[in-house]
This record gives sequence, structure tokens and C-alpha cells, in this order.
Amino acid sequence: MADLNDPARLAELHGAMLRTEADALLDACVARAAKLARAPIAFVSLVVRHIQLLRAHHGLPLELAVSCATSRSNSFCQLVVRDEAPLVVEDALRDERVPKDLVESYGIRAYAGVPVRVRGHAIGSLCALDVVPRRFEPRVIQDLEQLALEVAVRLSALVERDAPLGSADVQERLVRVEQATRALERALLALAPVIAAVQGATGARTAAPVVHAAHAVHATPANLRAAVGCWRDMGPVADELRDEAEAVASSSQTDTTARIAADARALAQSLAEIGPLVRLAEGVLDGTLGESAAAKGRALVLRGALEAHEAASASARQIRAGVERARSAATGGATGGAAAP
Repeated sequence: MADLNDPARLAELHGAMLRTEADALLDACVARAAKLARAPIAFVSLVVRHIQLLRAHHGLPLELAVSCATSRSNSFCQLVVRDEAPLVVEDALRDERVPKDLVESYGIRAYAGVPVRVRGHAIGSLCALDVVPRRFEPRVIQDLEQLALEVAVRLSALVERDAPLGSADVQERLVRVEQATRALERALLALAPVIAAVQGATGARTAAPVVHAAHAVHATPANLRAAVGCWRDMGPVADELRDEAEAVASSSQTDTTARIAADARALAQSLAEIGPLVRLAEGVLDGTLGESAAAKGRALVLRGALEAHEAASASARQIRAGVERARSAATGGATGGAAAP
């Protein structure tokens, strides 16, 4: 049984995988999965720390197609990744293994999912779902497993395509890492009151820490529009931060630089996990979603967004501390370059 929060597994979930723009090859895979299983819904999920990101999908309800995510705790796919094995559910109402949120909200009754593996780690699932109880023939599972290999190859290719090129002085890169981190911290601070306002507006009760803001704001269209723009601006900065941090770790192989790279990857993942809530807000603003549909979607992703915002802020603080240690080590102020405990 795998640990869903295993750092080695999460490290395979690179930024290029976690983007939500359509990819023709992945879209073709989920369409084929639906056809093979004779099911109305299919998707590729990536099981991250707080959410399952729906990287490619076919036949989803509109609000899920907009958010491209549900909370990890609501998902069936978490069980596929945890057990690193196929999962078949013939009647979700009667199956005690699976969470009931998607059953109650969307009438999901049957599920067949297989692991998607990258370098030996189960990072998500390729699955087919139906809204009526049913059996899936063994051949369906075999076909999905073959298709999952194609999905894994495509996800890996997306990461390789976006690999950083060129070289630069380590100290130069550390400066860029720090600059990008500070920019993201400012953006996270700007997002905090809007996230808090959305939480208050929905009356959500979660175990996640409440995002505190210096000044309370209302979730007005203007504030939501600003939050959407802010989050979209954060994506390229997070990608640059991750690439620079990984280049530093490759050039200067110390415990400190390895930790900076790990924290940069974690920060990028956390920003991706805030994304579903932002996309729902954007759907309301552009008229794609009605408020009732958006509220239904928010119920599935709000907790993850709150936890991800806290995690992103913590990662940014750790990166800045790591940069200071790396600089100190390079100038003789620290020994061995090892990260402080």
C-alpha cells in the first residue's frame, strides 16, 4: 500500500503535468477509454496532495469540467493510487470502500480505474465511470491498463518538452529564485482575502486553517476578477521558479539546494491545487456557470484550496530560508552546504 504523500511520488507530478489546457493526445485517450468501457464518463486523474486534478476528461458535468478537480478525499482514484492496483466498483451505493460525495452529488454508481505510473510511481488513474450499477468485463481492465501506458508516456513527454535549457552561474540563479519566490508571496497575500471571502460566503466548515487577511473583503465580481488574473499571472512565475531551483540543485548538489528544488516543486503543486477554485470563479464571471452549479463545485474543492494556500505560503518561506543558507555556504558562512534541520 503506497503513501499518498510520499515525497518521491509527489516529486513526479511536475508542472507540465498539472496544467489544465487541453492536450489532443490525452483527450484522445480518455475518449477511447469511454468507448472501450461503454461508459459516459472517463478521465485521467492526477492525485496530488490535496486534490485529484482531472488532467483530461470526457463527459463530465459542466462544473467539474470547469474546475478540473475534486478534493482528493472525495475521489475514487485515491484508492487506485494508494493500492497501486486496478479498482472496480459495481455499485458505489453499496461499496463501503469508496467515498460517497460523488455518488450523492453526481449519481456516480460504477467505476473502473487503473494506475498511471511514471518511473515506478502511481501518480494517478485512468478511469471510466457510469451512472448506473454495472459490471466491467476483465477485458475492459486490460484495455484500460494498455491505454494507461500511453497516458504515462504522454505525461512524461510533456515534462521533457518543458525541461529547462542552458546554464548560468549558481549565484545568479539563486537571485532569480529569491525574486520569483517574493513575487509569489505577494500574489499569495493578494489572493488570501478573496479565498477567505469565498469561504465565508459558502459557509464552509473545514478543518483547514482559515486564511487570515489584514482587511476583510467581499467576494464581489471585481475582487473575483482580480483574483483570477492574479492566479493566472502566478503560473509562469512558479514555472520559472521551479526550473531555476532544479537547475541550481543540478549544478550545486548539496542538501540545501536539493531542498530548495523540492520546495519549489511543492509550491508549484500547491498553486495548481488552488486553481480549481479560481476556475469556478472565472466560470461565474464569464457566464459559463450559474451560481448554484459553481457552489456545487466549490463544495468539492474549497478545502483543498485552503490547505494548498497555506502549503504554498509555507513552501515560499522555506525556499527563501534555503536561499539564504545556500548563499551563506557559498561564501564560507556555512559548512558542507547541508540544510539546517
